[in-house]
Amino acid sequence: MNRETVTLMANKKTIDLKPQQMVVYRSCKIIEAVDRNDACYYLYMYKNKPLNGIRAKHIKLGSFLHRALARGISFSGTHPLTLQVLSDHPSFRSISFNQLYKKIAASHSPLETAYILTLFDSFAANEPIHKLLKNTYYKYRRNGQMLLAYKTLNIFADFAPEDAFARDMQGHLDFQRYRQRYADVKKVASSDPQHFERVSFDRLTDPETSRLLLDSLHKQNRLIDEIAVRLHLLTNRTIAEDLIVFDLIEQHFDQEQQLQFYRQLAYSPELPAALGTQLLEKLLESQQPDAVVQLLTANDIQPSDVHKQAIADCFAKADLSIFPPLFSRLNHRLLDLFSDQPQLLEPIVIRCISAFFRDYDLDTLKQWLEAFQQQGIHLPIEQKLNKMQQLEEDPEQQGTLGELYLYFHQPEKSIDCFKWEMELKPEDPKPVHLLSKVYLTLGNKDEAAVYQQLYLQMQR
Repeated sequence: MNRETVTLMANKKTIDLKPQQMVVYRSCKIIEAVDRNDACYYLYMYKNKPLNGIRAKHIKLGSFLHRALARGISFSGTHPLTLQVLSDHPSFRSISFNQLYKKIAASHSPLETAYILTLFDSFAANEPIHKLLKNTYYKYRRNGQMLLAYKTLNIFADFAPEDAFARDMQGHLDFQRYRQRYADVKKVASSDPQHFERVSFDRLTDPETSRLLLDSLHKQNRLIDEIAVRLHLLTNRTIAEDLIVFDLIEQHFDQEQQLQFYRQLAYSPELPAALGTQLLEKLLESQQPDAVVQLLTANDIQPSDVHKQAIADCFAKADLSIFPPLFSRLNHRLLDLFSDQPQLLEPIVIRCISAFFRDYDLDTLKQWLEAFQQQGIHLPIEQKLNKMQQLEEDPEQQGTLGELYLYFHQPEKSIDCFKWEMELKPEDPKPVHLLSKVYLTLGNKDEAAVYQQLYLQMQR
């Protein structure tokens, strides 16, 4: 079962944390989480295994954590990938640097141990890590294990790029043949996958590098990392093979989780055309009106005519709250989608205007409609807005204005109109009856009952 919380065992205490984001970077997944006092923690995973959880009062500039947060592939705390990681690993432990070293050294090679400890440089002094890297390097070199010694230097140089020792040793003649080998990305991927993964995350736009990385992640059974990289590539380029990520999502996640993926993607701007088209079909198929509206408004996707009616239905069903943030773009986007089928526009525009009433006045709403007029499309709603503008200044017609507000799903605005109408026409039961219905619609049963009783008395 997916979880939205994670626990951290620290000093024999259990701390409940709420994830804010997860970052996938190189061999790590790092979950940023906060406790109930908003103190920040970072939960580290190396490949598929939890390593440590640490409270962070600050992040050291240039540290691995700083680079991961700046360059990594990030997902929200409620993203399906984050939730899946939490489901698999609902608790972490917080241990000291020395305990961490012993834990890692017991199950990893000296080379990998040294690398893993560099990941925590934001929370530990640099000197012990420098010392460990140098000792590891000299040990391999004394044993004649020159390739392992060179791999250690690469870790050292990545950890401390300004360090003269690592830089000078890398340039030594003893390592010339390895420098040549490391210039070939294919050879690096096969002979030093750890180093390859370090450098590949900064070169994901290169097709060969990303392909080799995905192959490596797949062979290591690192599904979360693979999907994360594929999603990143999917939203940053247009290559048909990247659509494989949909197959992985459908194979490994249930239907509701799949919908979470699709809804999250729908909020990404400037999606590649192939992704946008396939995502639209999946959202339509799964009946996700809010996500369809968001996807089509944020991206210039041109759906086929066979989908136009289904898209129009989504606009009619979408929650009203989704429309106001899209105000400046929505009119032009609707014209792109439906100018060839203007009969579909009227109910959609009515719904949009209904949503805009809370934030915009009648003049602004009429200006919003000018885009349609410029295309020769005149909608009946224009006449209603014109009439409302006239009625605003006419105290004798407030009842009619209130009914127009109800037409646009604005019950709160209609109340003042009907109350004014009651004062002007105290013998007329109509505004009383309408007030009873409006209050009932708003869930105010007491007020509704008062006006309903008054209405019944007036009917006698």
